[in-house]
Amino acid sequence: MANKKTVGILGAGAMGWGIGYILSTYQKAIVKIWDRDPNLISEAKKTRQNPKYSDPAIVLPEEVLLSNNLEKVVNDSDLVLLAVPSFAVREMCQRISSFSFPSLLMISKGMEKDTSLLPFQVAEEVLGKIDILHLTGAGYGKSVHQKIPTTEALASRNENLLKEVKNLLETDWLTIKISTDLLGIQLAGALKNVMVIGIGMALGSKENQEVKAKLIEEGVQEMIRLGKVMGAKEETFWGPAGKGDLEISADPLSRNYRLGQALFEKGLTEVQRDLNEKGTTVEGFHTAFAAHQLAKKYRVPLPMVEEVYNVIFEGKNSKAAQEKIISLTK
Repeated sequence: MANKKTVGILGAGAMGWGIGYILSTYQKAIVKIWDRDPNLISEAKKTRQNPKYSDPAIVLPEEVLLSNNLEKVVNDSDLVLLAVPSFAVREMCQRISSFSFPSLLMISKGMEKDTSLLPFQVAEEVLGKIDILHLTGAGYGKSVHQKIPTTEALASRNENLLKEVKNLLETDWLTIKISTDLLGIQLAGALKNVMVIGIGMALGSKENQEVKAKLIEEGVQEMIRLGKVMGAKEETFWGPAGKGDLEISADPLSRNYRLGQALFEKGLTEVQRDLNEKGTTVEGFHTAFAAHQLAKKYRVPLPMVEEVYNVIFEGKNSKAAQEKIISLTK
């Protein structure tokens, strides 16, 4: 990836748009962006702003290609960024499987509900042998123009590619820590979403920093427990992809946290109705099911994950689940 390379971004959400902004404004790559919403692309072509997902202060340079044509964006790109939710990873991999590109960068934090596969495992199943990277951490898409110092984790089993993409993404305010533990990095991001639901359910509308800190520690320990038996490195879960992301995401502004609060305050039926009406994607919702299946498969106790799973999929009373989660801090 020496000199100017071409990056095709699939998905004009906050992170996809934010990464496109970094690459183009820092003149690090030729950028092409695709989204399934033709109205979004049409409006963005006129304003160079994202009308749906990001801050209007984030304006893309004129040279960034915005297109509904998937083949035009993917073909001959040196790197394809798959910036879609985890439930859409298989479909998108199938759609791009006949196009020509050497490497895939993923940002999805979740698991496929029915298979419990992580995003890179789904991609490998569909695309075969391809270099895969994963960028994760606390997320910065919506505030990218503010240049707030941020640390992200970048993982791949290809060490040379890791260094090249690190240089592509890193700026004076964005620090990239690299890892070859692709499984651990993606597992941390997926489990983090479930943990945040549990923390939101436990705390409700009452902020208790001491309890939150203890639940974050519990969450990291559960990540480590499952990660170890699956072959991940313990150190991964103490880094920006695990504890770092969990600390920042355990916040009332987080979708997963708000989902946990809503489950406690309103109950599952009303929460499901709200999600359906708004068409909102909350990654931890279905990941709780997949994580529960993995815990059963590997016979690993994940008490916080289990309480979230029980409320969403087994109809457990959320107040009883809250008490159980709080008890993990004692």
